[in-house]
Amino acid sequence: MSDRMKRRDFLRLSGTFFAAASLGGLPGCGDDGGDPQPDAQQAGVFAFPQGVASGDPRESSVVLWTRAVRTSGASDAVGLTVEVASDAAFATVVVMQEVWAQPAVDHTVRVVVTGLAADTIYHYRFRAGADVIAGRTRTAPAADADVPVRLAWASCQDYGAGHYGAYKVMLDEDLARPEADQIRFVLHLGDFIYETRGGGFQVPLDDSFQPITLNNPDGNPRQVSPFPSGGGTAGGTNFAQTVDDFRHLYKIFASDPDLMAARARWPFIHTWDDHEFSNDCWQSMANFTDANSTDEPSQRKKLAANQAWFEYIPVQLTGAPGVPGVTQHARDFTPPPGELTDAAFTAPDDDNFVPEPNNVAAVGSMTIYRSLRFGRHVELVVTDQRSYRSDHAVPEEFTQGSIEYLDERNALPADDVAIMDAGRTYNNNNPPTMVGFTSKPNPRRESPPGTMLGAQQKQWFKDTMRLSTATWKLWGNEVPLMRFFIKAAPVTLVVDRIMNGDAWDGYAVERNELMTYLRDQSVENVVVLTGDIHAHFAGIVNDDYSAATPSPVAVEFCAAGIASNSLFSFFESAARGSGVPADVRAVITYDASGSGGASFVENMNLLLLHGTAAADTMARTNDRAMALAASDPTVNPHLKYADTNCQGFGVALIGASQIEATLTTISRPVTQAASTVRRTARFVVPAGNPAGLTGPTITGTPPFPFEPG
Repeated sequence: MSDRMKRRDFLRLSGTFFAAASLGGLPGCGDDGGDPQPDAQQAGVFAFPQGVASGDPRESSVVLWTRAVRTSGASDAVGLTVEVASDAAFATVVVMQEVWAQPAVDHTVRVVVTGLAADTIYHYRFRAGADVIAGRTRTAPAADADVPVRLAWASCQDYGAGHYGAYKVMLDEDLARPEADQIRFVLHLGDFIYETRGGGFQVPLDDSFQPITLNNPDGNPRQVSPFPSGGGTAGGTNFAQTVDDFRHLYKIFASDPDLMAARARWPFIHTWDDHEFSNDCWQSMANFTDANSTDEPSQRKKLAANQAWFEYIPVQLTGAPGVPGVTQHARDFTPPPGELTDAAFTAPDDDNFVPEPNNVAAVGSMTIYRSLRFGRHVELVVTDQRSYRSDHAVPEEFTQGSIEYLDERNALPADDVAIMDAGRTYNNNNPPTMVGFTSKPNPRRESPPGTMLGAQQKQWFKDTMRLSTATWKLWGNEVPLMRFFIKAAPVTLVVDRIMNGDAWDGYAVERNELMTYLRDQSVENVVVLTGDIHAHFAGIVNDDYSAATPSPVAVEFCAAGIASNSLFSFFESAARGSGVPADVRAVITYDASGSGGASFVENMNLLLLHGTAAADTMARTNDRAMALAASDPTVNPHLKYADTNCQGFGVALIGASQIEATLTTISRPVTQAASTVRRTARFVVPAGNPAGLTGPTITGTPPFPFEPG
């Protein structure tokens, strides 16, 4: 058999097909896999339980996706016909292609449609016998087109923690806009699924912070049913282990009706964060328990997670174009030869990548970082911040038994993180032998500095940013880039801290390198769109937050999760823990109900915006004016907005001279009724001046400590 035939066979078995549009309106050629077999002409023989989706729109192509099964439960392949038309009535069909939903890929199908017209709305449908499902998509404007681009971005949709009504709000708002001003695509920044079922923060909290039982519209509990394999268990958490376990999750999450409606209307552009594989993961290492998190090499699980993601997410990787002159590394999922072993990790190399063969094979099975162009003004750069990152700066075992550590990832001592992230380069290549308030041996003294991107992706990122000719460079960034600093005084926090070591604050050496590169190369108009953190934030990204006079190089907007418990609820729960001093809890939240205020004042917002002294003053006096008078202008002066107790999404309108970004906070998504908008916060970024960020202009009930009007 020829190499060509082998590749075609592989593509069919992987569920990937290619179709070329005939813009004259003639049907396209059928695939050579044989004719679809409509077993019966009556409706109801076939089903599309996860709906349809499209992804990675470019000026002449888009990816279409569905999953088709037999309602009888039989596992045979399903023959389909995909049609693409320039009108909703399908009077002018430009593609007609026969494809197959194969059991080897869980009956999923992706069709890469090429030869399309730029900046055009297309309608598509999949037919199996008499059963049909349809969707709508839109190609990108041509690279030289001077047109504004509206996009939305989202992340973090924990199925058991809330309904997906945020997508319904997004849909309703978009339908009210003129067609020319509507959303062109949704950028999904990861945590499309969560790898665990039950327990922990899977169950949301209401305004009194008590557990709530959620139900779906059919009356059944909104929770993930048992994994096909039974899953794995560590620390009381049940998590996915096999490819069928991960497929099980995608099938449940993607069946939410609001998510299905959103995927049927807009093309999505996806990256992943941690929960598509394992919470707080790095390379193919899982992290589920404190004591054993450094002993969970999970190469087989990483491979299974990659495969399921590729089956259920409509992306174009192999052959995807990028910025001219930049080598593209994106590659479709391809299983390595032979079986993988969950082998112990070897020491990382000088690029901080673990060269253990099973890790190399698991991580190398797919490459997802890529860029997409939308007209003259938008280059979207999408990174992968899990597959190549080094271990967290502070090893989990280092946090055990140390009084300055409240958690192994959050509220970490700032000095410890800085020393261990820099590794052997700290203090001009003279790192301390001992580190920490309790003086322990420095575990990173001989290590290279930490990395979030890895050497190859980092060079690709730099080249893409430097060589793109677009007015704006948008970075689809999974975890917060800005610094979130917490001073210890005047409460008993022991030492100054950073909010989250799993974000870029835990990899500040590389953050400084990248931001200094953008500054030195005069890469302007960089706006960072971020997910992960379950909160809304807006602020300025500096080249080096520790410098005497930092230079602003970018603006960042973090959007809260679609349906995951808020950052505030996590810290509030942690602050209830035994041994947490009362004054420490009070700078997160305090009870003002006795004076007519909230039972849980969101003092964490004030803590991050104005410093510990301001939050402490507020907790002691319940006087906003006194608290603001105690504001510390040195703590996070770059941070302009904080809404830490929310769910929602972001929308941005990008034009030649400015970006207008809006962060939407919805009502708590704890009922099946449609969510409502609690507030929006609007910002404007002028071209050529990140420090010129203005906002927020708040509509609706503002978050504490912002005042109405």
